[in-house]
Amino acid sequence: MSRSAEALAGVPRVVDASGWGPATWDDVATRSPLGDAFQSYEWGEAKRGLGWTPLRYVVEVDGRTVAAVFIQERPVFRRLPGPFRRLRVHYAPRGPILLEPTPQAAVAALDALRRIAGERHSLTLTIDPTWREDGTLAATLPGSGFRPAAREVQVSRSAMIVPLRADEEEQHALLDDSTATNINKARRAGVTTERIDLTDPSVSEPALAEFFEMHAATGRREDFLVRERDYELDQWRRLGEAGLASLWFASAEGRRRSGLLLLHCGRHVVLFAAGSPDDADLRKTRANHLLHWSILRWAVTAGFEGYDLGGVDTHEFPGLPKDDSHPLWNLYEFKRRLGARGEVRIRAHEYAPNALLGAVWRLTRRFR
Repeated sequence: MSRSAEALAGVPRVVDASGWGPATWDDVATRSPLGDAFQSYEWGEAKRGLGWTPLRYVVEVDGRTVAAVFIQERPVFRRLPGPFRRLRVHYAPRGPILLEPTPQAAVAALDALRRIAGERHSLTLTIDPTWREDGTLAATLPGSGFRPAAREVQVSRSAMIVPLRADEEEQHALLDDSTATNINKARRAGVTTERIDLTDPSVSEPALAEFFEMHAATGRREDFLVRERDYELDQWRRLGEAGLASLWFASAEGRRRSGLLLLHCGRHVVLFAAGSPDDADLRKTRANHLLHWSILRWAVTAGFEGYDLGGVDTHEFPGLPKDDSHPLWNLYEFKRRLGARGEVRIRAHEYAPNALLGAVWRLTRRFR
């Protein structure tokens, strides 16, 4: 009997959900409490442009749906003869999504993923769910057949999450005194904030184009990757039209000075992309402080429980910063002063149905 059968008194059943419509899939994989926009129907369709084929499954145990997972699939050896042409690599970004936040559901999902990997001739299947490194879900990984991946996928494994409070005074009490002062400074400077309706193309298209220019300018200044314009706009557009993203701007002196693109992921709204023009002078206006405060207050009314401000670590400097020797210490302090609490997620894990081929692939990846 498998571990999943022992834990749940029922063998997990893998159901092909490729025929599900976008809204039906998103209700399960993205809007459920532990859902994630990286597992959305729209995210999968956007990845087709990069050569991936989206696969979608749900996992049932004793008639209950306990997990959902979208998997990206791509051939590895298109030009080789024989059985090698069948080999694929697979990646479940931020998956699997558990509909029951229990170790038993995690075990069932991992069991199902191993079977999917075998049936799809997987060289490796990589996962990176947002499970806390010190949590009970992460404890199901040892002995599951999944092992730490040869290379990380996400830029960061940490998260800084501000708990949302319906009462404005309670929310304000989570702020550091200096942050509260800067929010008031932005107001006195005449800074205003706005949320763009991404479901209305007449409004969203010019706004997204302007935000891309801000984002690209920031990428040049801070030396981070910005993908090709049409790809980014298509991705953001898909998520916005599905109601899974929102775009925010802060303006000063009649010009937009800062922008944030947020993803709507289950219980959390998540900071996904940011940008500002080269001449924004955010230190003078403190526009970002008021922008984040506006998002905090909106997110409560939208029914979210937390505002995830994103990570504060790198592959070279993992974990939450301890002091100012960490290169992202100032970013950590900014987020902490907004009331955020840090957590560290598990690293990416991978499973290889064929251990020998998997070992060769891991070795190859180390030198790519």
